[in-house]
Amino acid sequence: MSKYAMDSTTEVRSPIFERRRLRRIRMIVELTLNLIGSDMTVSHREARCLVRCARKAILDLHPGFEQRYERIVRPYFERLLALRWPHEQALDDDSCDVVN
Repeated sequence: MSKYAMDSTTEVRSPIFERRRLRRIRMIVELTLNLIGSDMTVSHREARCLVRCARKAILDLHPGFEQRYERIVRPYFERLLALRWPHEQALDDDSCDVVN
C-alpha cells in the first residue's frame, strides 16, 4: 500500500472530517427546508417524502445521528409541514411512498 492510500476499514475521526460531515448534514436540512418552504407546487405527500429522503441521506452519512436527528432536526421539518399544511396528518415515516 502506498503512503497516500487509506485503509478503507479505518474510519477517519479528525475534527476537519467531522466538521465537513456536519456541514453536509446542515446543507441537506437547509436545502430540504428551503425547497418545501418556497416551492408552492410541492404537495404535502411530496414534502413528506422529501423529509424521509433527507433523513435517509443524513443517517447514511452519519449512522450514529439518529437520536440527534429525532431530537434536533425532525422538529424543524414538523414545524414547516404544520405551517404549510395545517389540516394534514403529522409527519409519519411509515406513511410515505416513494415519489418519482
